[in-house]
Amino acid sequence: MKFSEKLLLAKLETTYGVDASPGAANAILAKDVDLTPLEAEALERGLVKPYLGADESIVSGEHVLISFKIEFQGSGTVATAPAWGPLVRACGFAETITAATSVEYDLAASNYESATLYMNMGKNLHAMKGARGNVKVTLEKGIPYLEFNFIGLWVDPTEVAPVTPDWSLWQKPTPTGAGRTSGFMLNGFAAKPYKLSLDVGQDVKFIETLTTQSIDINERKASGSVSIEAPDLSVKDFFSDAKNSVTGALSIQNGQVPGLICKVDCPKVQVKPPKYGDNDGTASLDMDLILIPSTAGNDEIKFTLT
Repeated sequence: MKFSEKLLLAKLETTYGVDASPGAANAILAKDVDLTPLEAEALERGLVKPYLGADESIVSGEHVLISFKIEFQGSGTVATAPAWGPLVRACGFAETITAATSVEYDLAASNYESATLYMNMGKNLHAMKGARGNVKVTLEKGIPYLEFNFIGLWVDPTEVAPVTPDWSLWQKPTPTGAGRTSGFMLNGFAAKPYKLSLDVGQDVKFIETLTTQSIDINERKASGSVSIEAPDLSVKDFFSDAKNSVTGALSIQNGQVPGLICKVDCPKVQVKPPKYGDNDGTASLDMDLILIPSTAGNDEIKFTLT
């Protein structure tokens, strides 16, 4: 087999841990795919014997890990969910479609969905059931991306010829840049951003009892980082914001064509102490971010497609 011969499929499960049987229509147009086909604990037996030598170990707690990126782009049609919708829904988001208006992804309070993922390496099929994960969004010069890390329940690999993928629902990405990226605000200031990265920060765990296995989202601590053109202090003092633990909203939009507009909103963001950087001779301010829920909760980050 060739290392480049890979195919990724993903489909939401109706019942947790029951194979959703993803097919050609569930093909994921991904890049930088990194599969750990077998993650497990090696239990050393430690048996007494009258000679030197290692002991065999027993494998326990088998599960599967996978990470990959997809292009952050809308479906091309207003109020139609994007092909990557099932992925963010399996990362703790709830989908709301408003007819003729928008598709929104808000953090769910409970009842997190799960997905079945199929990963073909050549003819070798590695499946993972009950998968849940974490997502990051990155916007910098070029193509914006969503980056996923999933953990799934173990399924014995099989040899199966991959299906012919249907990528018709995937649109070409809208690169960032003037006339395409707009609406960046941080703490009430319309800064000029160089790069923005936001991590939902889901603490996803493989949980095993004596009788059950599951993948659970146990905690969430959203964070991020931003690099902007450094403003004069008289225009905006982010050092004062950091020193005084000031919080404010963050927002950005990429795309201007209906159906391809992707917005990111964070209602309550705290900037950490800024540092100066050099961006091709222009001074930048580089800041880590804490994304904090409002009093309503479960709203640290939101994706809106219009």
